[in-house]
Amino acid sequence: MKKSIAAFLLVLFTLPCLAETTGTIDYQRVLTNYPKATKAYSELDDQASEMQRYLLDKEKEYKKLESPIQRKAFEEQTAKTLEQKKAALAKIQEKKEQEIDADIDKAIKAVAAENGIDKVVDFRVMYYGGVDITDKVIKKLNIK
Repeated sequence: MKKSIAAFLLVLFTLPCLAETTGTIDYQRVLTNYPKATKAYSELDDQASEMQRYLLDKEKEYKKLESPIQRKAFEEQTAKTLEQKKAALAKIQEKKEQEIDADIDKAIKAVAAENGIDKVVDFRVMYYGGVDITDKVIKKLNIK
């Protein structure tokens, strides 16, 4: 009987040691305050604007064409070029997003380890509790 009570008390006192600590993060705020991310998104916006200007220029050229055959060939060539530009932009966007996500992931893991946090979730899924590490992650990213 004494052994079972001792075992029960041992388990009871060690349970808090087994508890996991959960951290929360506002990922959108991290992105907004990470200069590498804001620069990348600004560059992508510039490239999208350049594509918009390309379309406007092509529209002006199209209006100057008189022959239906010329217009058809022009439409096909412009569509082909536009698809190539879109594909290139999508590839650049994917690469930049992967780099940014990797940087943020690395910072989150480092901050979590430094603060004894076992898991980190987006703040929107945590109704109560958790340790907000958003500012620490932003600070870690901006030290680089």
